[in-house]
Amino acid sequence: MSTTDNTKFEELCVGFVLSSITKEEEKEFKSLLDGATAEQEQLYQDMKSIASEMALLAYDQKPSENVKEQLLEMAWASVHARGGGATVHYLSRYRIAAAAAVLFLVSSLGLFFFNQNLETDLETQKELVVQKERAIRLLETEVEQKSELLAILEARDVDLVLMDGQDVNPNGFGKVVWDKDNGQALLQVANMPAVPTAKEYQLWILINGQPLSAGVFAVNNPERDNFFKIQELNQSANQGAFAITLEPEGGSPQPTGAMYMLGSM
Repeated sequence: MSTTDNTKFEELCVGFVLSSITKEEEKEFKSLLDGATAEQEQLYQDMKSIASEMALLAYDQKPSENVKEQLLEMAWASVHARGGGATVHYLSRYRIAAAAAVLFLVSSLGLFFFNQNLETDLETQKELVVQKERAIRLLETEVEQKSELLAILEARDVDLVLMDGQDVNPNGFGKVVWDKDNGQALLQVANMPAVPTAKEYQLWILINGQPLSAGVFAVNNPERDNFFKIQELNQSANQGAFAITLEPEGGSPQPTGAMYMLGSM
């Protein structure tokens, strides 16, 4: 077989084992294969084995020229090695590469999920820290409020005014503990609805029918007793009442909203 025929055999052999030739080229190759030399026959058999393994590893699409050249080169190397009586394994590098790729993929996925879990754990821990800090602040506030209440109760002259819920809040109740000498008081309310947006509760002291503001406050947790310190309540009246209304945020000069609680001195 001439050099030209041998080159043609190689080209068609590569295309045939890689299923990348036309029907006419396939017929031509089979015709050449019928008259092939023993060496070409061995080339064809080795090329089929190599191509099969290559296809299992990665080559499931139309092969490039580089792939064809590598296949031809490895097939001839295998043929020549067989001629010397040696057994060679030219596909080991592909197996090693594939195994390395799989290990890399598994390791990468493992690290990815580890990082995801770690980030989730960190976020959970951060949320727990925030919750504990919030709980600590609430406890500190309660301790401060109770300390203020005790300080007021220790005063020589203390008035206690009980407050009842009104029509809009019949279940509400509260009390004002008032230290007149120091002009300080503590308001405690319970069963008060949370304040709506842009609204606040306002405490009034009613003296001779005239309402005087004693400050504004907001209830954020209706299920708990809420304590509020009233500063500078410098009034000496022995008669009158305390009232709570719902007013615009910041308070009003005079009561404008519904009355939620009322208690007489």
